[in-house]
Amino acid sequence: MTLVNGDFGVPGSLARVLADIGAERAAQDARWGIQDIADGTDPERAAAAERAKDETAAAFADGTLTWRHILIEEVLEAFAEDDPEALRTELVQVAAVAAKWIQALDRRASGPEPVAKERFRAIVDVHVLLVRDGEVLLLRRANTGYGDGRWHLPSGHLEAGESAVAAAVREAREETGVTIAPEDLRFAHVMHRAPDRVGLFFLARHWDGEPYNAEPAKCSEIAWRPLDDLPPDMIAYPASAVHAVTTGEPFALHEWTATATTGADG
Repeated sequence: MTLVNGDFGVPGSLARVLADIGAERAAQDARWGIQDIADGTDPERAAAAERAKDETAAAFADGTLTWRHILIEEVLEAFAEDDPEALRTELVQVAAVAAKWIQALDRRASGPEPVAKERFRAIVDVHVLLVRDGEVLLLRRANTGYGDGRWHLPSGHLEAGESAVAAAVREAREETGVTIAPEDLRFAHVMHRAPDRVGLFFLARHWDGEPYNAEPAKCSEIAWRPLDDLPPDMIAYPASAVHAVTTGEPFALHEWTATATTGADG
């Protein structure tokens, strides 16, 4: 069932929250009036926002996600914007998450209510194998909050309204400085990682520019390694995917239990 009014099975819950917010705003205005002060935001805070995004994704993956994770990610993303329109969009998202958190508190206080089920939504990430002379380009992660100190492929999350191919081109450019024409990307493998990640792996043998460490704040070094001799300290799932690509396996499951892959009844 698709929910469109924001009440999540509790009639009037969103209206109640918005009314409380309006009352609080009126009280603030009565005390402080119109406040025309600086935003204090800066793109230099983007690294902190990325760390919060990775922490939120990791918490979601291991079942420890909290409202704190979600709200901090939204707040830090707002702090990293200096364009007024982009900042406004981020602040609306902050307010929406805060309102949803308040609704959760209200539901908790009033006891269990029927909640309509939403369709499952996977988190999609893209990975690029830059290959030449039998070697693949790897990046050693740093300061990201996930897999730091270990080798990975150029990769990142699919953004809203973005095609998987466009995301792969963008991530390769952002992390290694190369430009790949979409037609030079070959889809090579898909991996479903428990419980909600879908990784799309693309192979490229042609690109413009010489790869370099384009994101030194997130990567400590880059290196070419033989496809059949990956470093032992590489993150497990991209290492498995590289092996799958070299052996022609189009699909794999990662970290699923036997029960999860066959169903509770076998």
